[in-house]
Amino acid sequence: MNNKLVPIEHDGKRVITTDLLAQVYETDTDRIKQNFNRNKDKFKEGLHYFKLEGEALKAFKDEVSFSDLVGKNASSLYLWTERGANRHCKILDTPKAWEQFDNLEETYFLVKEQRKAFQPKTAKTESQLAAETKRANAMALNAKNRVAERFQKLWDRADVKPEYQALALESLFSEEGVALPKIALQGTKVTYDKGAIAKKLGVYSKSSGGKTPHAQAIGAIIGLLDIAPDEKEAVPYSRNGHDGTDYQYTESVIGKVHCWLEEHGWPNPVSVDGKNYSAVYRAGRD
Repeated sequence: MNNKLVPIEHDGKRVITTDLLAQVYETDTDRIKQNFNRNKDKFKEGLHYFKLEGEALKAFKDEVSFSDLVGKNASSLYLWTERGANRHCKILDTPKAWEQFDNLEETYFLVKEQRKAFQPKTAKTESQLAAETKRANAMALNAKNRVAERFQKLWDRADVKPEYQALALESLFSEEGVALPKIALQGTKVTYDKGAIAKKLGVYSKSSGGKTPHAQAIGAIIGLLDIAPDEKEAVPYSRNGHDGTDYQYTESVIGKVHCWLEEHGWPNPVSVDGKNYSAVYRAGRD
């Protein structure tokens, strides 16, 4: 994303145009403009943005590097600083906007710092190093707190129970040495995802050479069964860079899937709603 952005500096600060900011946050320019107009009291010119008009705008247009960043008939142009981009991120308050602002903060707005001439550094004292480490740890913990707040909003909308949210947050904060109170896990059921059910029943994907539990086949079968509300739980997940919620199931559902496979003679492929799932069945099932 940041490799595509044209580096812009104004008044000694790295800035970004409204159009580019909308592209980065995956929204439209009208939304950025509306948010600004509705929250002008939260933005200060020279601190959060620069407004180019008249000769300043003409000079900006005349620069070859910037000629494509502003329309020929535009009478004004807003350039947002890092702090201004942060304000817009807070107003939008979407997971994508927060993710992209973190990217901007860590790359685009740091480019100027990276270009500074080398300056010999004096050795830091132990107290200085300790203070820097403490600050870095605090920043890391603060970033994770922001991530946790955003995910909790999503999990609440998906009706994920607090104890399962706690389990997900435990893995998020474990590296920071934050221990989860055991009381937060009281009442948590033993549940299994579709991959774990496939492994227990010995249902493996033929396309993987029989090495990978066939979670898709199990999910298709579960879709045919009568599953009671207390036999499943919405649980947060994070896989291959994707986060969201999925269902896990109790031991009783494993029994129902087993019965379905028995009744249908452990079929290969498993055919559900016109889709075929080629399966390999292992004798030594968990």
